[in-house]
Amino acid sequence: MMERIGLVWNWLSEATSKLSSGWRSWSQTRFVQSFLESWIWGFMALVRPVPTLQKAAEEKPVLSALWLTILQGFSLAIGTKYAADNAGFVASWLIKNLPSWWLVVLYAFIFPPVLWFVKASVLNLVAELLGGPPRGLSLLATTAVACSPLLLILPAALIAVAIAEPDLNTGFVSHLWFVFAIGVHAWWVVLTVVAIRETYRFTIAQAFLTILLPALIGLPMAYIIYSVLSVVA
Repeated sequence: MMERIGLVWNWLSEATSKLSSGWRSWSQTRFVQSFLESWIWGFMALVRPVPTLQKAAEEKPVLSALWLTILQGFSLAIGTKYAADNAGFVASWLIKNLPSWWLVVLYAFIFPPVLWFVKASVLNLVAELLGGPPRGLSLLATTAVACSPLLLILPAALIAVAIAEPDLNTGFVSHLWFVFAIGVHAWWVVLTVVAIRETYRFTIAQAFLTILLPALIGLPMAYIIYSVLSVVA
């Protein structure tokens, strides 16, 4: 009997040792470390935005930035959909009108990373046209870090819905949620301007112009495409 107990104990000890060793090895991989670092980048961007964006521009943590973009996308999509389902104001018409939650999750996993890459590519092109150096990887990192305020949307939506009476369409909480929804997007835009400034050593005016020019060109083009598609349809 004691011999069997000893064999079982030795087997459990070896299994535990292998499991612990495997966990240590896995936790030290770049894949896991970058995921953990993404939370640090996001938190530091909220409390010390300018130094954090400066550091991101120099270190170019692109893999951590990708994780951060995915996390922000989930917070934005799920938080926005949850608030919209409870009659709250939301800034995204697309997320609000997604018909099912699995489409919300699919949107969160695919759309933000694609938009992040396209946005950084366009802004880098405009920045170079304005005289900035080619720093595409730096801009990829800083624009992802600049979106860190979006991490707050999901927890804020959960708290707001929990204390709203009866929903986010009425009462004092609805006004607070409206201010938050507008403010968090404004915060995101401001940090993006700072990210461009720190990446290219621009002035604030140059950084703002880098964002403004694609909008001035893109909005009329989007309207024309929409009008053409409406006629064809």
